[in-house]
This record gives sequence, structure tokens and C-alpha cells, in this order.
Amino acid sequence: MSSAWNIEAAPRRTATDALARLLLRLLATSFNRRPSLNRYLRSAYGWLNFTVGITTESGTVGCAIRFRDGRASVLRSVPADADAAVICKDDRCLRRLLTAAPTEQIRMTMHSDIRVRGNNTIIQLFFFLVSLLLKKTMIRQMAREREIDRKEIGRTCSEPPEDCSRELKERRSCRMRGAQVDPGVKFLDDPYLSMYGRDDFPRLKSGLERHLTRHPEICAELPKLMTDWYRIHGFETDPTGKPWIPVLRQGHAFKHLMENREPVIRQDSLLAGTTTAKDIGCLVKPEGHGTWIWNELFTVPHRTYNPFDLSEETRRILHHEVFPFWIHRNMKEWVRRKYNEPLGLSLDERWAIIFCWGSLNRQNIADFPKILRTGASGIIAEIRGELEAEGLGPDRIATLQAMILALEGLTAYCRSLSRHAARQAEQERDPERRSELERIAAACERVVEMPARTLDEAVQAVWITFVAIHNESVDSGMSLGRLDQWLQPYFEADMLALRSDAERQAYIRHALELIGCLYLNCQDHFPLTPDFANFQDGGSSSVQAITLGGVRPDGADAVNDMTYLFLKVTEMLSMRDPNVNARFHPERNSDTYLKRLCEVNLITSGTPSIHNDLAVMKAWRPFGIPEEDLRNWGVSGCVEVSIMQKHESSTSEIALNLVAPLEMALNNGLHPPTRWKLGPETGSIEEEAFRTFDSFYEAYLRQLRFIIDAAIAYNDMLAEGYAYLRPTPLLSSLVEGCIRKGLDAGLGGAVYNSSGFHFIGLADVVDSLMVIRKLVFDEKACSFAELKRAVDRDFREDAPLLARIRNRVPLFGSGSEEGLSMARRLQRSIQQYLLTKPHNRGGFYTAGYWSMSHHSSYGNLSGAIPSGRCRGKPFTPGLTPQPIASKDLLNNLRDVAKLDPADMPNNMAFNVKVVPQSRAPREKTVGEMAAYVKSFFHLGGMQMQMNAVSTGTLRDAMAHPENYRNLIVRISGYNAYFVTLNRDIQREIIGRSEFGL
Repeated sequence: MSSAWNIEAAPRRTATDALARLLLRLLATSFNRRPSLNRYLRSAYGWLNFTVGITTESGTVGCAIRFRDGRASVLRSVPADADAAVICKDDRCLRRLLTAAPTEQIRMTMHSDIRVRGNNTIIQLFFFLVSLLLKKTMIRQMAREREIDRKEIGRTCSEPPEDCSRELKERRSCRMRGAQVDPGVKFLDDPYLSMYGRDDFPRLKSGLERHLTRHPEICAELPKLMTDWYRIHGFETDPTGKPWIPVLRQGHAFKHLMENREPVIRQDSLLAGTTTAKDIGCLVKPEGHGTWIWNELFTVPHRTYNPFDLSEETRRILHHEVFPFWIHRNMKEWVRRKYNEPLGLSLDERWAIIFCWGSLNRQNIADFPKILRTGASGIIAEIRGELEAEGLGPDRIATLQAMILALEGLTAYCRSLSRHAARQAEQERDPERRSELERIAAACERVVEMPARTLDEAVQAVWITFVAIHNESVDSGMSLGRLDQWLQPYFEADMLALRSDAERQAYIRHALELIGCLYLNCQDHFPLTPDFANFQDGGSSSVQAITLGGVRPDGADAVNDMTYLFLKVTEMLSMRDPNVNARFHPERNSDTYLKRLCEVNLITSGTPSIHNDLAVMKAWRPFGIPEEDLRNWGVSGCVEVSIMQKHESSTSEIALNLVAPLEMALNNGLHPPTRWKLGPETGSIEEEAFRTFDSFYEAYLRQLRFIIDAAIAYNDMLAEGYAYLRPTPLLSSLVEGCIRKGLDAGLGGAVYNSSGFHFIGLADVVDSLMVIRKLVFDEKACSFAELKRAVDRDFREDAPLLARIRNRVPLFGSGSEEGLSMARRLQRSIQQYLLTKPHNRGGFYTAGYWSMSHHSSYGNLSGAIPSGRCRGKPFTPGLTPQPIASKDLLNNLRDVAKLDPADMPNNMAFNVKVVPQSRAPREKTVGEMAAYVKSFFHLGGMQMQMNAVSTGTLRDAMAHPENYRNLIVRISGYNAYFVTLNRDIQREIIGRSEFGL
């Protein structure tokens, strides 16, 4: 057998090998003899020719199936030219795989019981072909899994004495009034807008109901239009055979897409344009991660979590016309082919150590004010001026030409929407709706080509530009920025043009409805997530951040009328997206504003997230950014920091499991969960290699640096692939610096460039290091070998030691200076190392401590560790301490607040579960929440987010999800509907410390 598959050269075959070959023969016979199946072997480009091997790590199984020119044949070994292979841990795992339900297959992959070597897209195609034979069985298995899940919840969740959802609903009926104290608030007598509730806006109420009840539908429009253009005009080379300059190729293709997209106006919306051709759709980006769904084309509507609708026509288009074109032209396979299975790619595909988002997205905040101020026509004029300069090279010329093409596509889409709105208006019988459609038609006729004049035009221009960015780049993690700042001038101008109080009150109501429509339109798509993502990043939607409040670039208080309008819509709709983040400057912003943030958080139970302006700016000053730009920061993605309109921040490129290098340091470079001798040999505990704590700490850092280096090298490869496969001329035209340099944002065109790590499990590692230092080296309560044996045994035979760990060691979050110092030491070690690494765009790397839901998935895939955390249990989310660290919230607040922001410029997530007293006055509850935030910020804390919901309510929501459809919770940085989360994440949230108010 070929050593290319990392298997023994002379395997000892077993009965499982004969079984695998038998099943492959049945598969081959079915495709050879049944025309209804054989047709799936042909694509629009000819026959699908590939070879997939089936083997085990020890080589006890080794066979393959080859598809060639419409015929399938079975091979007795895995040939050297096989495109990919499925490698099982052993015979037992292979037999499990043959009968496993889809969810069980996912768990086997995540736990390294099975892994893939070679082209992963080919594997998705292979399992799609298998699903043609087994789809009915798989759908029954998925239904059975859901039924078992419901029964399990019924057994574990006791029936509460009363419906806990009633208390959440009652929160909406009590609304505080606010005083007009913020200097930027000019037109709202009661900035809290307490006179309005959701029932006052039937349009928004019905839109929310549609959002909560409809499944997203996978949409083939984008990939078909783009792929069709590439088939005609070429991808690697143009029709003349000349190599394409990638950005110019992308500009032409994107213009074709936008000129031919179906114009859609959502039901009753005040805004035109949709991300997909569906009311709620999923974009398919085959050059990114779209092909990951190939194996689920028959089963995706039947998934337990986040099922997607899928039409037969869409299935046909994707399988026959789209995916075959991209088998080798997607990010990971491009890297694999060019760099021959680099270490970072192998780490990424093992799920337990790193996850590189660079294969999916680049996050930043576009210059929406520029499109509002000058329109696309003004930007095109600026670009044409740059093209007149002498001495421009061909790449720079091509980049500027591509920007013009992309902007022309954007304006063509607007005109198409205008014509569509006018046609709908002609057919509309309801006079009020006809008038709305006529206003939409008039707005789209002007924007985005020309500057916006009114609030309606400005919001319409922002939304259509955002739709276009989602279609060009990514549909997850892109952010809308400081909309309250950018829209306030239009709101003011509109209000000043009105003469009577009645007109102004009516206009405020209209503005609320308009912003509500923007929020609902942001729900018009869901990321195309393969089923394993429901376990890796459960519940995460498109995470479109809006940033409110804080200070202006000149340092003045930025809170204004639009700030409170956005907060009112956030309160009324209580949706997971947009991801609302509020800046609070302790020296500039008012208590009135802070209390409103807390009241909205209480009513919605989970949003907004609140950020300390002083701490964030302290974190970014070391990079030499001018103060005016520093003050103009916003949230990108979950909680990460991006400098408005000038920054290619790529904030979530690498998620790194900090516990993995700890496991490797404990095992001399071996990573036990994956059975992989991965890292450098740093010393054997059993051979007493570590005489001091510092020697072990250095071993941990060596393993961590090894993983960081591999991740950065892989991320650089992905960046190269991204620049070739998916340049972004439209987005680049809206990032300052790119036009002047004639350079795509992905290649360093922006004024500021950085990439973000987010590290998962800091508290778990810090607490483990504290246990090692205190019990092994300081107190000598046990030997290092004894502690390691207890960890290896998952503490099953070591109850006294486990009790000592949990009760006698000062943990991070306990208020102990020792635990805090250890956390500071580790954070400083990480950020200082990142600053030594060269950056592919000439910028720098930043450390962040938020975990999305990786703290649950990584924890599920990790063994026991010295902190006392047992095998398979979740890590702590973000920077939240362990629940056992302290029962006093103030200890948690103190330790997290005293971490140095300069060591986490990519921000952090501090999750607190607070439970208000059911009978307490609203003012008292909100006042106590605000006091916690102010105390945290006074101590230097950077970011805080509260889940204002009790454990009992969460348990009731597990048992009765129909009563809690839009119960939102903060996972670690992003919002999610609790009832859509997988059970592991739900239990992790329930298990968090609960603090009363």
C-alpha cells in the first residue's frame, strides 16, 4: 500500500476489509447498472472521474473505489494516485461508520475516529453518491435521532411549576422613561421611546413571525451566474488563453452577477433588495465553503439543527453544474494542491486544535459614509482620476478597472430594483402600499449611484451596498459599523424640514419602522453551514455587527437620536442578528444612556454587548494609530475591534485551542485526543524532566508557539488562495487606501492591516498552571507524575486530589492575586510572541479572548486537564472564569477587569448570567445592572455581556422550545436563539454561574 496515505506498507487484512470491499462492490454495481444513478456521474463538464480509498490507521483495511468515464470499479488497495481517502481509527470504527447515522458520523469525525486525507471536496462528492442509495435510511435515522433527543430532554428537564416564558413576556410591558440629557439627542423628549412597543408596528411584528417560523432555503442563483460566466470567459485564463489577473476577472464576473440577479422586495418591507433570490436564503460560495454541503444535498432539510429547504432544481444545479467546476478551485483544495498537505491544513481538518476562518471570510467595515456622501458615481470618478496617473503597472490598472466594474454592477442592481418596485406599484391595489413602492422605486433610481438626501435613501443605500458586499465577499461576519453616527445627519435634516409636532412624531414612528425593516432584512439570509458546524459553531448566524454610542472622532459624546432609535428597535424585535454592540465612554457618556443599554439587555435577555471605550483605545494605542482614527472604532464580527472604513482587520482568522498545547506539554509533544505525535519533545513528566514550574511553563509556550507558527503559515497560504480565487474589488473601493494604492484590500490596500487570533480556554489553562505550580512545585502535595496519572484517569480514582484542586488552589476569577498574575503572564507571553511574526499584508497579529461556541466543541474533544475539568466537558466561554472560581460576582469582575487590554487588542468576551428578582422595580434592577458595568469599567474592564435569564427558564426552554422561539442568549460574543442550539451548548450555558440582582 502506498505510503502516501500514511499507512503500513504491508498491512494485515481483516474481515472488515472484505466487508468494506463488498459494500464498495454493491455501490459500484448500482451505479454501473442503474441509469437513474449513473446520471449523477456526469456533470456539465463531462464524467466525474475520481478515486476514493477506505483504510484504517494500522492498515488492516485497504481498498478503494474508482469512478472513470461513467463506470465504477473496486480496487483491492488504495492507489498512489487516489484523490482522497477515509482513514478510520480501527476496524471497529470503520464498522460503526458503515451503519452510523449522519450525526454520529459527524461526532466520529470530530473525535478523530475517522479522518480524511486528500481532497475533501471529493469526499463530499463520494458521500453524496452514497446518499443516493441510503437517503431514505438516513432520513429515518435523523428522524429517530430527533425523537430520542426529545425523549432525553423530557427525562432530564423536570416540569416547572409554571410557565417561565411568562416572566420574559412581562418584561416588555414595563418600560422606563428617559431624560433628554445627551447633547446629541435633539428631537426625542423621551429618548427611551417608552410609548412604543412591538404591537404598535404590525409590519414589524408580522416580519418577525415570518423570520421565526420559516426555514432558510439554499439558493443557487449566485453560484450559477458566477460559474456560467467563468465557463464562458475562463477562470485561469481568458478566452484568448492569456492568464487572467484575478481581480479583473472578479470584477467582470461580479458585474455580470449584479446585472442579472433577480430583483426582490420582501413582503411589506420599506427596503428593496435581498441577499439571495429567496425570502430567507443561504448563499452558496463554492470557492469558499459551499462545496462542504455537497454530501447533504438530500438530507439537509431533515437535520435536527438549522435545517435548510432545498428544491430539486437547486440540487440539480449544484451537483451537475456548479460543484464539479470548483472541486479544485476552492480555498482549501487550492492550498492543498499548491503546498502538498501543509501542517496547518491537517491541524484545521482535525477540528480539535485550530480552526482557520481564513478559508471563509475576511472581516472589516466598509466605508458606508462614502457611498452616502458621494454615491458610486463619485467613487468611479475618483478611480478614473487615479487611472490617469503616469507609470501605473498592469496589476494596479487591473485593480482600478475591476473596482469600476464592481461599482457599475452595484448601480445596475439598484436600477433593476427601481424598475421592479415601479412594476409592483402599478399592480398594487392598496393605496398605502402603492405609495411605499413608489418611494422605494424613486429611492433606488437615485441611490446608490448618487448621494443620499434623506434617511430613507440613506438606509436604502446602506442596505443595497451591504447586499452587494455579501454577494461579492462573505455573508458572515461583515459589519454595518456606526450606523447611528452615519444616519443621524439625515434624520436631523428630515426632522428640521417638518413643521408640526404631529408630523415629527409621525416621522419618528416612520424612522423606527424603517430601522426595523433594516433589522428584518438582515435576517434574509443564513450562512450555508454544513451539519458539523452545528456542533462546532452552533447557533451562529451571519453576525452582522452594529456599533452604537461612544465618542466621535473629535472626542465628544457620540450618543444621538439614532442611537436610541436603534436601541428601541433592538428591544422590540429581540433578534439574534444584527449583533448590537454598544460603546460606553465612562468619562463622556451619560448614566441615562448606560441604563438604557441595561434595560434593553434585560428586556431582550441577551443584547447589547457593552464595550469600554477607554480600554479598547488603550489596547490599540501601541500600534501608533492616530487618536482621531482610534476614537472611530467599531465592532466587526462578534466583539472584535476594527478602525472604521480604513482597516482590513480580518479579526477572526484563527481560532486556537489553548488547552491543546497544554495536553501536548503534559505528553512530550503527543496530542492524546487525536493520537498525534505533533509537537516538539519538551520533556517527559514520568522521567522527571521538569524540576521547576518555569521549566514546564516554557515547555507549554514551546508547544503553543509551534501551533501558532503552523496556523500563521497556513493562514498566509489561505490569504494567497483568497487573493487568487476571490478578490474583492467592490469592498476594496470602499476601504480607504485601496484606490490610492491600486491594491485589493486582501493584498494590503487598506490604511491599517491586521489579523486576529481568538484563543479559547484561557481560564482553563491558567487554572491548570496554578494547580501545577501550587500542588506540585510550591506545596509538593503530590508529584507531577501523580497529578498526570490522575489527569490520564479522568480523576476517576483521585477524589481527594480533585477536591484539593477545587477547594485549595487560587483560581482565576477567585479574587486571588496569584491567579490574576498567572493570567496576565500567559496573555503577555502570547501577545508579545504574535508581535514578532511577519504579517502577509504588512500589518500585525492581535490576540483576542472570545470563543464563539468553540469552548463547547473544543472541550468536547479534549481530555481531562489539571484544573479539575474532566474529559469532554466544555471550557469556559471567552474570559469568563470557571463557575467554581468564586460565588461572588465581584471577584470575577475584578480579575477580568484587571487584565491588560494591550494584551488582547482583538477584544474579549466576558459573559455574566444575572437573574433579576421577579418582583423588583424595573428602576432597581436596571440600576444594579448599570452599577456592575460601571464598576467593571472603572477597574479597567474591556467588554461585558449579560444573559439576564435564570437557569430554570433555560431548562424550561429546553423542554418547551415552542414557548421560547426568540429567547436570545450570548454564547461568547454573538447572539443565538437558545432553542436552536445543540444540547452540548445549551447545557454549557445552563451550567454557567448565576448571580442574583
